[in-house]
Amino acid sequence: MSILAEYSLWFIPVCLLLGASYALFLYFKNHETDYDKRAKWVMPILRGLAVSLIAFLLLSPLIKHSVKEADKPLLIFAVDNSESMISTADSNFYKGDFRKNVNQMLEQFGDDYDIKTYLVGDQNDLKDKGKFDIPFDGKTTNLSAIFDEVDNLYSTHNIGAMVLISDGIFNTGNNPQYAAQKAKYPIYTVATGDTSVQTDLLIASVLHNKQTYLGNYFPVEIKVSATHLSGKKATLTVFKGDEEIFTKAIDIRGNQHFETVKLSLEATKKGLQKYRAELTELDGEVTHKNNSQTFFIEVVDQREKIAIIYQAPHPDVAAIRQALETSDKYDVEVFAADAFNKNISDYSLFVLHQLPAKNHAAGNLVSKVAQSGISALYILGSQSDLGTFNQMNTGLSVNASNQGGRTLYNEANPYVNENFLAFTFSEEARQMLKYYPPLTTFFGNYQTAVSTNVFMYQKINNVESNYPLISFYQSNRSRIGVIAGTELWRWRMQNYLKVQNFDGFDEIINKIALYLSVKGDQSQFRIHAAELYSENTPVEISAEVYNESYELINTPDVRFKLTDSEGKEYTSQFSKQNNAYSLNLGKLPVGDYTWEAATTVGSNSYTKNGHFTVQEILLESMNLVANHDLMRNLANSSNGKHFSVNQMNDVVKAIKTNENIKPIVTYHKKYSPFLDSWIYLMIIVLLLGVEWFMRKWGGGY
Repeated sequence: MSILAEYSLWFIPVCLLLGASYALFLYFKNHETDYDKRAKWVMPILRGLAVSLIAFLLLSPLIKHSVKEADKPLLIFAVDNSESMISTADSNFYKGDFRKNVNQMLEQFGDDYDIKTYLVGDQNDLKDKGKFDIPFDGKTTNLSAIFDEVDNLYSTHNIGAMVLISDGIFNTGNNPQYAAQKAKYPIYTVATGDTSVQTDLLIASVLHNKQTYLGNYFPVEIKVSATHLSGKKATLTVFKGDEEIFTKAIDIRGNQHFETVKLSLEATKKGLQKYRAELTELDGEVTHKNNSQTFFIEVVDQREKIAIIYQAPHPDVAAIRQALETSDKYDVEVFAADAFNKNISDYSLFVLHQLPAKNHAAGNLVSKVAQSGISALYILGSQSDLGTFNQMNTGLSVNASNQGGRTLYNEANPYVNENFLAFTFSEEARQMLKYYPPLTTFFGNYQTAVSTNVFMYQKINNVESNYPLISFYQSNRSRIGVIAGTELWRWRMQNYLKVQNFDGFDEIINKIALYLSVKGDQSQFRIHAAELYSENTPVEISAEVYNESYELINTPDVRFKLTDSEGKEYTSQFSKQNNAYSLNLGKLPVGDYTWEAATTVGSNSYTKNGHFTVQEILLESMNLVANHDLMRNLANSSNGKHFSVNQMNDVVKAIKTNENIKPIVTYHKKYSPFLDSWIYLMIIVLLLGVEWFMRKWGGGY
């Protein structure tokens, strides 16, 4: 420990001299009061010390000392919250004693560890829960997500171990064995559930196209599985609404029976059509929840034509085309800028990659698209002519910076504008954005119009900027979208590397295309609601209101009425955000709903009606055979240990006896100002107080 000061410590003798001089002048020049001989020396010393201490504190002295800190080991406790945990014969144990045993295990660790508890199931269950209250209501199981969560939040902490309690069944996300490879801590697994094959009859899956055309026949394949039901008979029935449209007898042969039923159905009505496949419920089944499955087919009248026009060949073009072609809604054509010779009015959307371009080869085409009133999506890149682009009515202008005659660029990652309400996209796609590589964007000044709606901003070097990455603008005749960067193909590739599919990227591109469609709602009151929601996701609806000049406003209130299948009505009101409206109805029970939205602008009243369905998720009832091998492999690959559900107390012992799980002691320098302590004030008060008392006692003033 040492003493430092803002000024030189050589001033300390000066402080002492100042105190002594003041005391001598005060007492030895004053002969009016005859003090006691002893007091005549004690009082000047007290006064001198007080003045010297005050003068010393004016030097802003600091105490420099070393502080010892112990970083306790962090324990992550993750418990499977999915429905499969209570879907077997021992469900009463997990609903009762199991919960109590888990919390008792936590209490045995005492204060020697920092403990974080998590429920693992749906993606949004990954939240620090404190003491466990386990509802077992997860509709899906993503075991790999907990490893990503720990890596994101606690990578710089002293992680001692993870305790994962699960039946090992996962049905979404990556294989947890791959996700756990980056873990630098031991994983202690507790295996739950039953590894024996259960007696069950179920619809394993229904394969069908997501969309078809009105009047077409579309194929459906229903895969039926039966275990330990040899010799029994069942019936498969398919319903459209309440109408029975297909039936077939199922003869179960052998203990492991598997059968694929193929049928062809006619699309007779436009819109989202609901179908239900049901199997007879047989005695002895472990559950009947998986004997039926609902599926939906969107019937479209005709395809929207989309033209992708590029300045020069680029992998972005292929990525966007492949994403759009996953939907039957679109007929996608690709052209080089100098080879487009079609009628512009035949298309619903133009995707212009790096157009207008610097060489002006497609200047006439771009002008025709802009004047046609057809929606367009501009993708800016190194070949773009920003001077011409900034003169167009896109809601965005970009002034790129130059150095030595060379244009400067940024590497920008996406982050979502939470106030964007024009459309919603799934939590899976939102999570994938965290892993997407950066796009190449212009370094410079970005200016947006007042009514520009930003979907994603640019995150540059991990700093969130207000530069738009993807934005939309509503002109009087059409909607305009701008993606202010290239290398979108990397997003699609990264999507596949992360989860072995392109779904997240494809969803974002299709949502953008759907929103920009010129054949969308052009009225002054618009509601954006999906026709299908999953039971584990909140129902989110947005609205837009335009004035007579076709400008977004949000001054009037927007009322909303929801009616369920039993006729019960629920009323609410949209919240106002920026120039739009949003409504979050939360997670709704499975069923069909109708809605009505209404508002009044001046003397005009507007009403919109629609319907949607909340779909049941049955993934947790499709496979009830616990995967203890997976749990054992997770433990062995991380130098952890594997336990059964009856050995939870042994987990505590194993962690406490692991010598590698211990606090990390660190020392760091700390500077504490003298003025932060009340002790010095009390010393000054005490010195002056005693001196004052002695002076008064001696008859002085």
